[in-house]
Amino acid sequence: MIKAKNSVSGWWEKFFGKRDTALFEEEKSDLIRENALLKEKIRKNGINFEGEDLISLFNMVEVDVIGKDNFLGTPLIFIFGGDDMGLREGMPVLDSKGLILGTIKTSQQKISQAILTPNHDSRIGARIAGTDWDGIVVGNRDLRMVLEMMPLDSQFKRGDQVVTDNRNPDIPAGILIGMVSSIKESDDHLFKEAILDSPWDNKKLDKVWVITGRK
Repeated sequence: MIKAKNSVSGWWEKFFGKRDTALFEEEKSDLIRENALLKEKIRKNGINFEGEDLISLFNMVEVDVIGKDNFLGTPLIFIFGGDDMGLREGMPVLDSKGLILGTIKTSQQKISQAILTPNHDSRIGARIAGTDWDGIVVGNRDLRMVLEMMPLDSQFKRGDQVVTDNRNPDIPAGILIGMVSSIKESDDHLFKEAILDSPWDNKKLDKVWVITGRK
C-alpha cells in the first residue's frame, strides 16, 4: 500500500510539474512578445528614453522643458504639461537615461513646475545602492545634493551610488540620484552625511519624463 501511494504521488508531481513548466514558458513568451512590441512602439514614436525597466512597469509622460530658473540657488524647470496629462505634485521627473532630476512642485492645466534635486526645497528618501542603509537626499543653497540622516555605523564610501528608496509611493525605488563624493559627520555628530555628485547637467535638459503611475 505504501508503495502504491508513493507511486501515485510521484505521478501527480511529475504531471503537474510539467504543466507548471509549460505555463511558465507560455507566460515567458508572452512577456517577450509584449516587450518587443513596447520597444517597437517607443522606436516609432521617436522616444529616446533609455530606462526600459521603468517603461515596462510604469506609465511615462514625455514633456518638453520650456523654461529654467536658478533664482537664489533654487533650481527648477517649467515643463509643457500639467493637469491635462495627469501630472500632479510629488511625481518624479527623470532624464532620458532614467535618472531622477526632481519632482513636480505645482501643476496647472498645461504647464507644471518641477524642483530639481539640488533645490533646498527638495526632499527624497534614499539609500545606498545594494544596501539597507537609508537616509534623505536634500538640496542646499550651494546647489548640491546632500545625503543626510545616515546612521553613524552605516558603511559606504566615495563613488557609491545613491538611489531612491520605497518610502514615497509616487517614486519607484532604485532610481539613481547621484554618487557619493565626500563623507563627514553631521554638525551634531549624531549622523553621517555625504555630498553627492549629480550625473546630469541642468543646462542640457530639453525633454524630461514624468512617472504618472504604475501600469
